[in-house]
Amino acid sequence: MSAEKISVSIPRDLLEQLEKFMKKSSVMDRSKIFQIALRNFLDENLSEDKEVTGIINIIYNEDSTGDITKVQHEKLISIISTLHIHLNEKECMEAIAVKGKKKELIDLALILSQIRGVKKVKLLTYNENEK
Repeated sequence: MSAEKISVSIPRDLLEQLEKFMKKSSVMDRSKIFQIALRNFLDENLSEDKEVTGIINIIYNEDSTGDITKVQHEKLISIISTLHIHLNEKECMEAIAVKGKKKELIDLALILSQIRGVKKVKLLTYNENEK
């Protein structure tokens, strides 16, 4: 694989956090960290019309359970399974296994993120044809 050298500007505090992480974790390849971060960013944000399998992780206030369940039932064709975890008396986490067109799964994650009481939503996808 050929590589291109680029210059990137980041805030000093972010660079300090990166350097601190690298020292603690013995990760010494800054370029590799940026490559992984860029691949993850593109993977999460490129809306393609390809079939993928993935997980939507969601953290939310328990009061949102009904709305989240309603969306899941409406999008049943994309949802394979769910794992529900009680984080504490007020907060929950779910891992929602999904399969379908990447664009539709991105839309589903966006719909979930708009529900009142949802604190965090993250979509991780895999396409068996990825290199």
